[in-house]
Amino acid sequence: MREIKYIVIHCTDTPTGRQTTVEDIDSWHVDRGFKRSDTYRIPFNSHLKAIGYHFVVYIDGSVHTGRQVCEVGAHVSGMNSNSIGVSLVGSGTYNQSQWDALKELVTNLKLTYPKAKVIGHCDCPSGIAQGKKCPEFSVSTWWKNGYVA
Repeated sequence: MREIKYIVIHCTDTPTGRQTTVEDIDSWHVDRGFKRSDTYRIPFNSHLKAIGYHFVVYIDGSVHTGRQVCEVGAHVSGMNSNSIGVSLVGSGTYNQSQWDALKELVTNLKLTYPKAKVIGHCDCPSGIAQGKKCPEFSVSTWWKNGYVA
């Protein structure tokens, strides 16, 4: 089992309100050269060849899986081996269904990984170096303030 030190929140950087699916993200990640090992892909979401995130929160608040949690992600350079990647569909403006789903998902992940720090992609060393603003809100403030951004 992987040691999870971080739960990293991302955004898809797509227009607010535009539906984006795990299949869309998978296509983008194929284009970027990401790959999933057949060991993990065949038994879990075999149709997703490259998606880097473990979870994606759609605009309707539904949570969809990408990679299995036991599978190393491809979402934050230098930290993939010890993190779980969660992406919100959109860019900076999220609806109440998404906020509620993110809160529930992160709360449940923290039950399984209580020592994991909840951070944004923009808070990671590679995100800082790349000038990332993702997910367009302060994750640490959201977490510390009881899920209020």
